Amino acid sequence: MPIKKIINHHRLQRKINNKIKSTKKIFNYFFNPKKTRRDFSWEGREVENPFIHEKISKKLLYFKILLLIASVLITFSIFLFHPFFIIEDVKIDGLQRISKVDLLDTVNGILNYRKFGLIKENSYILSNVNEIKDILKERYPIEKIIVKKSFPNKLSIIIQEKISTIIYDNGLEYSYVDLEGKIVEIMGKTSEYDWKDITAEVATTTESGESVTSTVVVARIYEPDVNTIKKDLGSYPIIYDKNNLNDVSLNLDVLDKTKVNILIDWFKQLDNNEKIPLKYFVFEDNSQDLTIKTYKGFYIKTRFDREVTDQINKLNSLYKEKIDENKFLEYIDLRYPDRIYWK
Repeated sequence: MPIKKIINHHRLQRKINNKIKSTKKIFNYFFNPKKTRRDFSWEGREVENPFIHEKISKKLLYFKILLLIASVLITFSIFLFHPFFIIEDVKIDGLQRISKVDLLDTVNGILNYRKFGLIKENSYILSNVNEIKDILKERYPIEKIIVKKSFPNKLSIIIQEKISTIIYDNGLEYSYVDLEGKIVEIMGKTSEYDWKDITAEVATTTESGESVTSTVVVARIYEPDVNTIKKDLGSYPIIYDKNNLNDVSLNLDVLDKTKVNILIDWFKQLDNNEKIPLKYFVFEDNSQDLTIKTYKGFYIKTRFDREVTDQINKLNSLYKEKIDENKFLEYIDLRYPDRIYWK
């Protein structure tokens, strides 16, 4: 009998297809938990259950949110409590009269203050530069202040001090004078070494007719020891008053308030001036003239009724146009409104 008649290939093809479909169902059942359904045109298509997907998406979203919150809290805690981010390196520049130890203690006190009674403010995150600035300006005589944090644990403070005190010297005593011109504290007596004798050779004739030459003191000049005064009393403006030859007492008015402000203005302009390095002031006998002594040996004559900024501008123009700062000067006279004399 022919082979074609023995094997029915149509029946064999159906059996093979059925076996493939059965195997596919078994694999889908174990390895693909997706539900299937049949419709009028069903050909074994797979359809996902939307409710299962929705539950999985919500759980995943909640997990991501919790993970993000935990990460933020852990990071914040590290910045807040880890010693690497605690501010311990505090650098202070610009101090002249304010005690560095006192100011540093104040800064540390601010940083160690416990916020809400629990957390110190000494971490890089919690430290408030504006708060530090305001407290320091309130407690100390500060003109300008810059407070800056540097990551991860440094704090820098730059200060320009406000001058609220003048050292008053009448040749007898050193005293502190406030902005009103009153004596607020008597610091001590001047030294005899501050007085310098001016001598001259004088020729006289004895009764026997013999000519004799001798040295006599014809005048005494007062020259305060500025370096010692600043070392003992602080780097304040120093004024030697030739008008007051009497002992002073507390709360005594020795200077006019306007004159005090003028002295402070001059001090601010010349304290760090390389061309005109200020040494001290002299309040002259006529009570109107002010002499400015410099470390370069020359002096400047001006008046209390002359505006300081205008005088400074004149000096700058003079140095720029006329004076070689390397040459020796004896004096500069600014007392006349329309001209300047120098030698």
